[in-house]
Amino acid sequence: MTTLDLGADDLGAVLEIATELAADALPSFERVLEMLRSVIECKIASFNDMTLATSDYRTVTAPAEYDSLSHELKPAYDRYAHQHPLISLAGRSLAGSALRFCDAPGGDRLTETELFTHFYEPFGLRFQLIVQLPSPPDVVVGYALSRAERAGEFSDRDVEVLNALGPHLAMHHRTVVNQERSGTLGLEAARSGWTAVSVRSDGVVAGSSSGAGDARLAVGQRVPAPVASLLPSGNDIETAASIEEVDVAGEVWRCVVRPMRAGPTMLLVRIVGNEPRGASTMVDVGLTPRQIEVAMELAATGGTNVQLARRLGITEGTVKKHLETVFAVLGVESRAAAIVALGELAAS
Repeated sequence: MTTLDLGADDLGAVLEIATELAADALPSFERVLEMLRSVIECKIASFNDMTLATSDYRTVTAPAEYDSLSHELKPAYDRYAHQHPLISLAGRSLAGSALRFCDAPGGDRLTETELFTHFYEPFGLRFQLIVQLPSPPDVVVGYALSRAERAGEFSDRDVEVLNALGPHLAMHHRTVVNQERSGTLGLEAARSGWTAVSVRSDGVVAGSSSGAGDARLAVGQRVPAPVASLLPSGNDIETAASIEEVDVAGEVWRCVVRPMRAGPTMLLVRIVGNEPRGASTMVDVGLTPRQIEVAMELAATGGTNVQLARRLGITEGTVKKHLETVFAVLGVESRAAAIVALGELAAS
Protein backbone atom coordinates (compact mmCIF):
# COMPACT_ATOMS: atom_id res chain seq x y z
CA MET A 1 0.00 0.00 0.00
CA THR A 2 1.21 3.52 -0.77
CA THR A 3 -0.03 6.89 0.41
CA LEU A 4 -1.95 7.22 -2.85
CA ASP A 5 -3.89 4.07 -1.90
CA LEU A 6 -5.35 5.76 1.17
CA GLY A 7 -8.97 6.81 0.87
CA ALA A 8 -10.06 10.41 0.58
CA ASP A 9 -11.03 10.59 4.25
CA ASP A 10 -7.63 9.31 5.39
CA LEU A 11 -5.77 11.63 3.04
CA GLY A 12 -7.84 14.55 4.30
CA ALA A 13 -7.08 13.66 7.93
CA VAL A 14 -3.35 13.37 7.19
CA LEU A 15 -3.37 16.78 5.47
CA GLU A 16 -5.25 18.36 8.39
CA ILE A 17 -2.75 17.00 10.93
CA ALA A 18 0.23 17.98 8.77
CA THR A 19 -1.12 21.53 8.56
CA GLU A 20 -1.44 21.83 12.33
CA LEU A 21 2.02 20.34 12.88
CA ALA A 22 3.48 23.11 10.70
CA ALA A 23 1.50 25.98 12.23
CA ASP A 24 3.27 28.98 13.77
CA ALA A 25 1.81 28.05 17.17
CA LEU A 26 3.31 24.57 17.46
CA PRO A 27 1.07 21.96 19.06
CA SER A 28 2.32 20.33 22.26
CA PHE A 29 3.36 16.69 22.34
CA GLU A 30 0.11 15.98 24.19
CA ARG A 31 -1.87 17.56 21.34
CA VAL A 32 0.08 15.59 18.72
CA LEU A 33 -0.73 12.37 20.57
CA GLU A 34 -4.42 13.21 20.56
CA MET A 35 -4.27 13.91 16.83
CA LEU A 36 -2.67 10.51 16.20
CA ARG A 37 -5.32 8.81 18.32
CA SER A 38 -8.00 10.50 16.24
CA VAL A 39 -6.83 8.80 13.02
CA ILE A 40 -5.43 5.49 14.33
CA GLU A 41 -7.41 3.58 16.93
CA CYS A 42 -5.35 2.85 20.03
CA LYS A 43 -5.73 2.66 23.78
CA ILE A 44 -2.58 4.65 24.59
CA ALA A 45 -0.24 6.85 22.56
CA SER A 46 3.15 8.08 23.74
CA PHE A 47 6.04 10.27 22.64
CA ASN A 48 9.35 8.76 23.70
CA ASP A 49 12.92 10.03 23.89
CA MET A 50 15.40 7.30 24.86
CA THR A 51 19.14 7.71 25.44
CA LEU A 52 20.20 4.07 25.23
CA ALA A 53 23.69 4.49 26.74
CA THR A 54 22.27 5.68 30.05
CA SER A 55 18.98 3.75 29.92
CA ASP A 56 17.24 7.11 30.23
CA TYR A 57 13.74 6.78 28.78
CA ARG A 58 11.39 9.77 28.96
CA THR A 59 7.85 9.78 27.77
CA VAL A 60 4.68 11.84 27.35
CA THR A 61 1.47 9.79 27.45
CA ALA A 62 -2.11 10.23 26.25
CA PRO A 63 -4.77 9.95 27.52
CA ALA A 64 -3.53 11.84 30.58
CA GLU A 65 -5.39 9.44 32.88
CA TYR A 66 -2.58 6.94 32.27
CA ASP A 67 0.17 9.31 33.46
CA SER A 68 0.25 7.94 37.01
CA LEU A 69 0.35 4.31 35.88
CA SER A 70 3.01 5.18 33.31
CA HIS A 71 5.13 6.78 36.03
CA GLU A 72 4.57 3.81 38.33
CA LEU A 73 5.57 1.24 35.71
CA LYS A 74 8.41 3.21 34.16
CA PRO A 75 11.14 1.61 36.32
CA ALA A 76 10.06 -1.78 34.95
CA TYR A 77 10.22 -0.43 31.41
CA ASP A 78 13.68 1.00 32.06
CA ARG A 79 14.82 -2.37 33.42
CA TYR A 80 13.51 -4.52 30.58
CA ALA A 81 13.55 -2.13 27.61
CA HIS A 82 16.33 -4.19 26.00
CA GLN A 83 13.69 -6.90 25.42
CA HIS A 84 11.58 -4.55 23.27
CA PRO A 85 11.58 -6.06 19.75
CA LEU A 86 11.07 -2.71 18.05
CA ILE A 87 13.78 -0.63 19.74
CA SER A 88 16.72 -2.49 18.19
CA LEU A 89 14.87 -2.76 14.88
CA ALA A 90 14.00 0.92 14.89
CA GLY A 91 17.65 1.77 15.44
CA ARG A 92 18.55 -0.09 12.24
CA SER A 93 15.61 1.11 10.17
CA LEU A 94 15.16 4.29 8.20
CA ALA A 95 13.66 7.04 10.32
CA GLY A 96 10.05 7.64 9.43
CA SER A 97 9.17 4.00 8.76
CA ALA A 98 6.22 2.75 10.82
CA LEU A 99 6.75 -0.67 12.42
CA ARG A 100 4.59 -3.15 14.35
CA PHE A 101 5.58 -5.89 16.78
CA CYS A 102 4.78 -8.39 14.03
CA ASP A 103 7.32 -6.65 11.74
CA ALA A 104 10.21 -7.32 14.14
CA PRO A 105 12.17 -10.54 14.69
CA GLY A 106 10.94 -12.01 17.97
CA GLY A 107 7.87 -9.82 18.02
CA ASP A 108 5.63 -12.87 18.16
CA ARG A 109 7.31 -13.86 21.45
CA LEU A 110 6.74 -10.56 23.24
CA THR A 111 4.27 -12.16 25.68
CA GLU A 112 7.07 -14.43 26.93
CA THR A 113 9.26 -11.52 28.05
CA GLU A 114 9.57 -9.80 31.40
CA LEU A 115 8.89 -6.54 29.60
CA PHE A 116 5.40 -7.78 28.72
CA THR A 117 4.77 -9.23 32.20
CA HIS A 118 5.86 -6.14 34.14
CA PHE A 119 4.90 -3.34 31.75
CA TYR A 120 2.54 -4.09 28.87
CA GLU A 121 0.30 -6.58 30.68
CA PRO A 122 -0.44 -4.24 33.64
CA PHE A 123 -1.41 -1.62 31.06
CA GLY A 124 -3.61 -4.15 29.30
CA LEU A 125 -1.66 -3.76 26.05
CA ARG A 126 -0.70 -6.34 23.44
CA PHE A 127 -0.01 -4.66 20.07
CA GLN A 128 2.14 -1.65 19.19
CA LEU A 129 2.87 0.55 16.18
CA ILE A 130 5.80 2.98 16.25
CA VAL A 131 7.46 5.55 14.04
CA GLN A 132 11.04 6.59 14.70
CA LEU A 133 12.18 10.19 14.15
CA PRO A 134 15.71 11.24 13.11
CA SER A 135 18.08 11.09 16.08
CA PRO A 136 21.73 10.30 16.97
CA PRO A 137 22.77 6.61 16.65
CA ASP A 138 22.43 5.89 20.39
CA VAL A 139 19.17 7.80 20.83
CA VAL A 140 15.70 6.59 19.85
CA VAL A 141 13.02 9.26 19.45
CA GLY A 142 9.53 8.53 18.23
CA TYR A 143 5.84 7.93 18.73
CA ALA A 144 4.23 4.67 19.87
CA LEU A 145 0.58 3.67 19.57
CA SER A 146 -0.56 0.69 21.64
CA ARG A 147 -3.66 -1.52 21.65
CA ALA A 148 -5.27 -4.12 23.85
CA GLU A 149 -5.60 -7.76 22.72
CA ARG A 150 -9.30 -7.39 21.87
CA ALA A 151 -8.62 -4.50 19.47
CA GLY A 152 -6.44 -6.69 17.27
CA GLU A 153 -3.27 -6.02 15.32
CA PHE A 154 -2.64 -2.66 13.62
CA SER A 155 -3.65 -2.86 9.95
CA ASP A 156 -1.67 -2.04 6.82
CA ARG A 157 -3.85 1.06 6.57
CA ASP A 158 -2.72 2.15 10.07
CA VAL A 159 0.89 1.63 9.07
CA GLU A 160 0.48 3.70 5.92
CA VAL A 161 -1.26 6.56 7.73
CA LEU A 162 1.63 6.75 10.23
CA ASN A 163 4.14 6.49 7.38
CA ALA A 164 2.46 9.46 5.69
CA LEU A 165 2.67 11.48 8.91
CA GLY A 166 6.27 10.49 9.71
CA PRO A 167 8.05 13.38 7.92
CA HIS A 168 5.64 15.91 9.41
CA LEU A 169 6.14 14.51 12.91
CA ALA A 170 9.91 14.69 12.39
CA MET A 171 9.76 18.33 11.29
CA HIS A 172 7.54 19.22 14.27
CA HIS A 173 10.00 17.56 16.67
CA ARG A 174 13.00 19.32 15.11
CA THR A 175 11.26 22.70 15.32
CA VAL A 176 10.30 22.17 18.96
CA VAL A 177 13.87 21.21 19.87
CA ASN A 178 15.31 24.19 18.00
CA GLN A 179 12.89 26.57 19.70
CA GLU A 180 13.79 25.18 23.11
CA ARG A 181 17.47 25.70 22.37
CA SER A 182 17.07 29.25 21.11
CA GLY A 183 14.57 29.98 23.85
CA THR A 184 17.13 29.31 26.57
CA LEU A 185 18.58 32.77 26.05
CA GLY A 186 20.27 31.60 22.85
CA LEU A 187 22.80 33.84 21.16
CA GLU A 188 21.63 36.92 23.05
CA ALA A 189 22.55 35.18 26.30
CA ALA A 190 25.89 34.15 24.87
CA ARG A 191 26.67 37.75 23.95
CA SER A 192 25.93 38.68 27.55
CA GLY A 193 28.30 36.07 28.90
CA TRP A 194 25.99 33.10 29.25
CA THR A 195 26.43 29.95 27.18
CA ALA A 196 23.17 28.22 26.29
CA VAL A 197 23.49 24.47 25.79
CA SER A 198 21.25 21.43 25.48
CA VAL A 199 22.78 18.33 27.06
CA ARG A 200 21.70 14.71 26.74
CA SER A 201 21.54 12.54 29.84
CA ASP A 202 24.88 10.92 28.93
CA GLY A 203 26.51 14.36 29.23
CA VAL A 204 27.00 14.95 25.49
CA VAL A 205 26.22 18.49 24.26
CA ALA A 206 23.52 18.33 21.58
CA GLY A 207 23.33 22.07 20.92
CA SER A 208 25.38 25.06 22.03
CA SER A 209 25.64 28.82 21.54
CA SER A 210 29.32 28.80 22.53
CA GLY A 211 30.57 29.14 18.94
CA ALA A 212 34.31 29.60 19.21
CA GLY A 213 34.03 30.03 22.97
CA ASP A 214 34.59 27.44 25.70
CA ALA A 215 35.46 24.14 23.98
CA ARG A 216 34.14 22.28 27.02
CA LEU A 217 30.62 23.27 25.96
CA ALA A 218 30.94 22.60 22.23
CA VAL A 219 28.55 20.31 20.38
CA GLY A 220 29.64 16.68 20.65
CA GLN A 221 31.74 17.21 23.79
CA ARG A 222 30.90 15.78 27.21
CA VAL A 223 30.31 18.49 29.78
CA PRO A 224 32.59 18.49 32.86
CA ALA A 225 31.58 15.88 35.45
CA PRO A 226 30.32 18.45 38.04
CA VAL A 227 27.96 19.86 35.41
CA ALA A 228 26.88 16.38 34.29
CA SER A 229 25.92 15.65 37.91
CA LEU A 230 23.17 18.29 37.61
CA LEU A 231 21.41 16.46 34.77
CA PRO A 232 18.16 14.65 35.61
CA SER A 233 17.68 11.06 34.49
CA GLY A 234 15.39 8.08 34.86
CA ASN A 235 12.11 8.93 36.52
CA ASP A 236 13.08 12.52 37.33
CA ILE A 237 10.89 14.55 34.97
CA GLU A 238 10.45 17.66 37.13
CA THR A 239 10.71 20.54 34.67
CA ALA A 240 11.03 23.52 37.02
CA ALA A 241 14.25 25.48 36.48
CA SER A 242 16.83 25.49 39.26
CA ILE A 243 20.01 27.48 39.88
CA GLU A 244 23.15 25.57 40.85
CA GLU A 245 26.83 26.40 41.34
CA VAL A 246 29.55 23.78 40.83
CA ASP A 247 33.34 23.73 40.96
CA VAL A 248 34.99 22.95 37.61
CA ALA A 249 38.78 22.72 37.89
CA GLY A 250 38.87 25.54 40.42
CA GLU A 251 36.32 27.71 38.62
CA VAL A 252 32.84 28.31 39.98
CA TRP A 253 30.25 27.70 37.25
CA ARG A 254 26.74 29.05 37.72
CA CYS A 255 24.19 26.85 35.94
CA VAL A 256 20.50 27.49 35.33
CA VAL A 257 19.14 23.96 34.82
CA ARG A 258 15.87 23.44 32.97
CA PRO A 259 14.98 19.74 32.60
CA MET A 260 12.69 18.74 29.75
CA ARG A 261 9.95 16.10 29.93
CA ALA A 262 11.47 14.56 26.83
CA GLY A 263 14.82 15.27 25.26
CA PRO A 264 18.01 17.09 26.28
CA THR A 265 18.20 19.23 29.42
CA MET A 266 18.60 22.95 28.75
CA LEU A 267 21.40 24.74 30.60
CA LEU A 268 22.60 28.31 30.91
CA VAL A 269 26.22 28.31 32.04
CA ARG A 270 28.46 31.15 33.18
CA ILE A 271 31.73 31.30 35.08
CA VAL A 272 31.08 33.27 38.27
CA GLY A 273 33.34 36.30 38.60
CA ASN A 274 32.97 37.45 34.99
CA GLU A 275 29.19 37.76 34.80
CA PRO A 276 27.31 41.04 34.51
CA ARG A 277 25.73 41.89 37.83
CA GLY A 278 22.41 42.58 36.12
CA ALA A 279 22.02 39.07 34.72
CA SER A 280 23.17 37.53 37.98
CA THR A 281 20.73 39.59 40.02
CA MET A 282 17.83 38.67 37.76
CA VAL A 283 18.65 35.00 38.27
CA ASP A 284 18.96 35.47 42.01
CA VAL A 285 15.53 37.08 42.36
CA GLY A 286 13.90 34.13 40.66
CA LEU A 287 13.24 35.22 37.09
CA THR A 288 13.11 32.34 34.64
CA PRO A 289 15.57 32.12 31.72
CA ARG A 290 12.84 33.20 29.29
CA GLN A 291 11.91 36.22 31.44
CA ILE A 292 15.57 37.22 31.60
CA GLU A 293 15.79 36.87 27.83
CA VAL A 294 12.84 39.21 27.30
CA ALA A 295 14.23 41.72 29.81
CA MET A 296 17.67 41.67 28.17
CA GLU A 297 16.13 42.14 24.72
CA LEU A 298 14.10 45.10 25.98
CA ALA A 299 17.17 46.68 27.55
CA ALA A 300 19.26 46.13 24.42
CA THR A 301 16.75 47.33 21.81
CA GLY A 302 13.91 49.16 23.56
CA GLY A 303 11.65 47.45 21.04
CA THR A 304 7.88 47.18 21.15
CA ASN A 305 6.20 43.97 22.23
CA VAL A 306 5.64 43.09 18.57
CA GLN A 307 9.32 43.65 17.76
CA LEU A 308 10.49 41.67 20.80
CA ALA A 309 8.16 38.82 19.92
CA ARG A 310 9.38 38.68 16.33
CA ARG A 311 13.05 38.77 17.38
CA LEU A 312 12.63 36.11 20.08
CA GLY A 313 10.31 33.83 18.11
CA ILE A 314 7.45 33.95 20.65
CA THR A 315 3.98 35.47 20.70
CA GLU A 316 3.23 39.07 21.58
CA GLY A 317 1.03 37.82 24.41
CA THR A 318 3.94 35.83 25.87
CA VAL A 319 6.19 38.91 25.73
CA LYS A 320 3.55 40.96 27.55
CA LYS A 321 3.14 38.31 30.25
CA HIS A 322 6.90 38.06 30.85
CA LEU A 323 7.34 41.83 30.98
CA GLU A 324 4.59 42.11 33.58
CA THR A 325 6.60 39.79 35.81
CA VAL A 326 9.86 41.63 35.09
CA PHE A 327 8.24 44.98 35.90
CA ALA A 328 6.91 43.60 39.19
CA VAL A 329 10.34 42.27 40.18
CA LEU A 330 12.04 45.56 39.28
CA GLY A 331 9.31 47.60 41.01
CA VAL A 332 8.59 49.72 37.92
CA GLU A 333 5.46 50.48 35.93
CA SER A 334 6.75 51.50 32.50
CA ARG A 335 9.10 50.29 29.79
CA ALA A 336 11.29 53.37 30.14
CA ALA A 337 11.64 52.84 33.87
CA ALA A 338 12.40 49.16 33.31
CA ILE A 339 15.18 50.01 30.84
CA VAL A 340 16.70 52.44 33.36
CA ALA A 341 16.48 49.85 36.15
CA LEU A 342 18.05 47.16 33.97
CA GLY A 343 20.87 49.54 33.06
CA GLU A 344 21.51 50.25 36.73
CA LEU A 345 21.68 46.53 37.45
CA ALA A 346 24.22 46.03 34.68
CA ALA A 347 26.35 48.91 35.96
CA SER A 348 26.18 47.94 39.65
